[in-house]
Amino acid sequence: MQNKNFLILNILALLGVLIVNALANILPINGMNTGEVSALYPSLFTSAGFTFSIWSVIYLLLIGFVFVQFSISNKTYFTELSLWFLASCGFNMSWILVWHYQLIYASVLIMLLLLFSLTKIFLLLQFHKLNSWKEKIFINLSFTFYLSWICVATIANISALLVSLSWDGGILSPGAWTITMISVASVVGIFVTERYREPAFLLVLIWAFFGIYSKWNGTENQSISTTALTELILLAILFFVFQFGLRKKIS
Repeated sequence: MQNKNFLILNILALLGVLIVNALANILPINGMNTGEVSALYPSLFTSAGFTFSIWSVIYLLLIGFVFVQFSISNKTYFTELSLWFLASCGFNMSWILVWHYQLIYASVLIMLLLLFSLTKIFLLLQFHKLNSWKEKIFINLSFTFYLSWICVATIANISALLVSLSWDGGILSPGAWTITMISVASVVGIFVTERYREPAFLLVLIWAFFGIYSKWNGTENQSISTTALTELILLAILFFVFQFGLRKKIS
């Protein structure tokens, strides 16, 4: 009975996320859509607008998750998975609200909580075998993509906070800090991929770096664009190595 309740709650929670995110741009909440709020805190790390279309992919995968979840509802870990998923949905909706009301400190805190909840889900799934292709795509891939994008979003959110505080970068220029953050994101992606054999994690980072490259290519921030392109190529090579090299060796 408890698992049946979680099946319903997971569906309702995702529905709430989709509605809140839609209303954020349709109403919009507090008179500005999500992109317009972001424009108030221009960060060099923020990708070009088109890269945020990744949310459509993530939400489509999560919609698949709430259907495919029925196939794992009898598993011992389903309750824990559901609890963290419900928490992630709550943090997602909360972030939208505080972001639109420009509560930047709160947005960073909630983003970190969202990152934590998705990390717990990701780690939980690593210790349990998902058998069918539907489970691998709509459960494992869903949360791998989601976690990877929130890693990027967390850095962008912190950057927005620093912009709101008029922080000048201290000993490093804003451009140098952005290059450093790109490198840090790349290292995190490589670590996760090598440690957990999840090359899909790199695909989202590659997309984010392409967005940064596209935004600054041919501008006064060419060094940022060049760094993003370099890291993009590196991660693309590693993706193919992990996907078609190491996995083939392991199998």
